[in-house]
Amino acid sequence: MRKIDSRRLRDQALRTFLEKHKTILLYLFVGCLTTLVNYILLFVFLRVFGQEIDVLSMFSGESEDVFVFNLANTLAVVGAVIFAYLTNKFIVFASRTETKRAFWRELAAFFASRGLTMLFEIAACAFLVSVLRFPEMPSKLVVTIVVILLNYLLSSKFVFKK
Repeated sequence: MRKIDSRRLRDQALRTFLEKHKTILLYLFVGCLTTLVNYILLFVFLRVFGQEIDVLSMFSGESEDVFVFNLANTLAVVGAVIFAYLTNKFIVFASRTETKRAFWRELAAFFASRGLTMLFEIAACAFLVSVLRFPEMPSKLVVTIVVILLNYLLSSKFVFKK
């Protein structure tokens, strides 16, 4: 009897936790997918621009062409932002816009907020890699964490607010 009650309480506690934190848990999951899209696109664009992908050199700061990295990173971020809008609108925040005007306002707010964090990401990566000569991938990892936090705050407070 105690075992059943204990399991029932644990299940109820888990259910309560998931319901209470559903949005942030979905955001973290979709954020991981968006980050994966960002990195996959980064490597695709590096290849498209003819840069050899040597992950070890990207972590050591000895890569071939910083300009190519910055261009590939910019394009990867743009692709990831498009993916993020679709997943945040339909999966995370389940946003339903009733009018065209509301849709365009939401879309504009999303792209404006992501535009700000995209500029921050591009500038921060460029500064860390080009000016401070930090290795590319560790720089991008640190900047990505800051960007994820900023994006959640902007999306939940300004873009998809209910």
